Amino acid sequence: MRLLKVSREAIRLASIIVKDGGLVVYPTDTVYGLGCNPFDDAAVSRVFLLKGRGDIPVPILGDSIESLEKIAKFDDVAYEFCLIFWPGALSVVLPKKLPLEKVTCGSPTVAVRIPASQAAIELARLSGGLLVGTSANISGMPPACDVSELDKRVAEGVDIVLDGGRCLHCVASTIVKIEDRTIKVLREGAISLNMIKERVAKAGLNVKFVE
Repeated sequence: MRLLKVSREAIRLASIIVKDGGLVVYPTDTVYGLGCNPFDDAAVSRVFLLKGRGDIPVPILGDSIESLEKIAKFDDVAYEFCLIFWPGALSVVLPKKLPLEKVTCGSPTVAVRIPASQAAIELARLSGGLLVGTSANISGMPPACDVSELDKRVAEGVDIVLDGGRCLHCVASTIVKIEDRTIKVLREGAISLNMIKERVAKAGLNVKFVE
């Protein structure tokens, strides 16, 4: 494992590792992420093995909506909704365009997000626009808000760790599913349901919230 402070050069080196099939731990606005090329099945399998994760899909971070549109289907509502909250601590579950069987564990949907972290966005951009964005922890254990909180097994199981200091929120992202003009909160995290409703109402987006 190689530990580097976040810098242009460190992010560039990390992106080369991602493109070569490696694993990287990197800072986001929520918690530290464990990333790899989402199209590299062997790398994704390493992520699942390292985390001890079962058949639970992992999210994908993008540097832009344009990059995420390559893998997820954005209807008008989803597009407008994401413009309200991105970059930010909210993941959106949408129908997928590509198989991505390893990442999605066979699900017809994929969770996507643009993080409010320049380091994460730049790493995604240099890695091709998309990056696996699961939390850098052993499944069932607390996420890391600082590199000092990384589980030793995770730190030693990746090829490079980017140290960007303490994360802004130190709480996992909120996850919502958008379907047929309805919004369902699957996991309440850094952005509360009330905050979502307030910002959606302020933007004048005509959607229904469901339990």
